[in-house]
Amino acid sequence: MQIKGREIMENKRVIDLDNADNVRELGGYQTMDGHHIKWHKLLRSGSLGFINDREVQFLEDYGVRYDVDLRSAQEVKDVKDLVDGSKLHYIFDPVFNEDRTDNSQDPEEFHQLVEEHPEYGMQHMEEVYRQMITQAPCRKAFHKLFMVLLENKIDGQSVLFHCTAGKDRTGMSAVFILAALGVDMETIRKDYILTNDVVKDVIERKVQEVRTAGFSEHAANNLKTLYSVNMVFLDAALEEITKHYGNMQNFLHDGLDLTDEDIDKLKTYYLD
Repeated sequence: MQIKGREIMENKRVIDLDNADNVRELGGYQTMDGHHIKWHKLLRSGSLGFINDREVQFLEDYGVRYDVDLRSAQEVKDVKDLVDGSKLHYIFDPVFNEDRTDNSQDPEEFHQLVEEHPEYGMQHMEEVYRQMITQAPCRKAFHKLFMVLLENKIDGQSVLFHCTAGKDRTGMSAVFILAALGVDMETIRKDYILTNDVVKDVIERKVQEVRTAGFSEHAANNLKTLYSVNMVFLDAALEEITKHYGNMQNFLHDGLDLTDEDIDKLKTYYLD
């Protein structure tokens, strides 16, 4: 991988790193009142457990100063973020006490389950997304992420937040952040579903691996559901927000315990 100069990286939505998947900028998205999210302020990604020294240096040069890890303790123990000794301030912020998204597990562990229950992937992920809204520890983790965002006051200084695949816990974090900054839901949905395009090759490779390992076609498709994002999952979370809080803004205030002052500060720090 050739590390590019920071000036060349401006306005690039997807950031290419050989050893980290789904690394994306949230800069440039327009808000409903005509502002734009600043570049080099917000990054989302998958695990940083395999990056090399040159990629750590790239993230430092890019402006990343906070690494918010949304994974469970076991996931972190299995694959630790490789940021020790860097300028990245590591923050452990688990959304779940285990990897409820199943994304860090070996597909072999699910062989019998996905063979016997063709709808497992869809049903399981819908439930995971609902839990991210209804479970207090999940909401507490998202609140902690916002408190980190509020520490990041310097232009060109970034918060990077991630889970294992950078799609579910990370995806919902991005939904909440973009909503708090005033981005419209259509744009939020497009950013959420972009994961499937960005990691299409990764998903297909994993699916082909389980086919080669002897999984049936319906079991392989079941696992593909677990490896992907789906508007059905996002809608399940949004349904819970509507059911329990009425709308997203109420959820940000009453569910994630953000004040009007918090949201005003976020807009000051992250919008042009």
